[in-house]
Amino acid sequence: MEPKTNLPPASGGVLLQGKRGKLLGHYYLPGGEYPKPVVLICHGIPGKERLFDFAIALREAGFCTLSFHYSGSWGSDGDYSVSHCFEDCLSALDYIRKNENGWFDLKNVFMVGHSMGGLMTARTAAQNDLVKAGVLLAPMDFKPVVEETQGLCGPRYRDFLDEAFLWLKGVTRETMRQDMADNAAAMDLCSYAEALADKPILTVAGTLDALLPLDEHAGKLNAAIAAYGKGKLTAKVYDTDHPFNMFRQEIRQDVVDFLRENVN
Repeated sequence: MEPKTNLPPASGGVLLQGKRGKLLGHYYLPGGEYPKPVVLICHGIPGKERLFDFAIALREAGFCTLSFHYSGSWGSDGDYSVSHCFEDCLSALDYIRKNENGWFDLKNVFMVGHSMGGLMTARTAAQNDLVKAGVLLAPMDFKPVVEETQGLCGPRYRDFLDEAFLWLKGVTRETMRQDMADNAAAMDLCSYAEALADKPILTVAGTLDALLPLDEHAGKLNAAIAAYGKGKLTAKVYDTDHPFNMFRQEIRQDVVDFLRENVN
């Protein structure tokens, strides 16, 4: 495909084809000459924090970005579940791979995910060679949630999930419990450490994160990746909360700088 040149910056909506119907997506394009590096952005549960400011900052740094909503969330077709979210990431990645508009440099495909989107990014990056590097922002390990449903620990996440379900379609505490029972291994963030150790990975976490404490989520993953001794992990910690309300500008710049360093 011939490169496209001298195009202005652009943005717009796109309907991605998922396993349960259409997934609502949004792209930002930097303009100029294409193809350009592309970043797939994955939000958390229920998706109130959508990282659009990160997407715009990345566009200004010369990246295309693609954000999307999982099945059963924010207008996308189908019912919501964590397992469906994994599949939806693959559908979004497939849209990038097909590259029908010629926008994307398929040698430079990256992912950024926040919270549960960090788990989505970890698994997708670990299992797909197309993804060159990943950024995990306050990544969520669903293993403690699984353990909670199994009665192995106290009810720490129940209220959070019950509130999240109000924003989502087709999910209840019972359907979530069954999904976790059937797919518990896939929800273990640290299970992807060995594969992630072979790729450049940036993790960012907050010391004030009351929802996903550093030592129980990002910290565990950092230790698991570092144990493989590949030296490709960059881990940053700020005195901020789960949505990164403090030091957000600095964290955006960390993400931009890290991905720029991994473009070739």
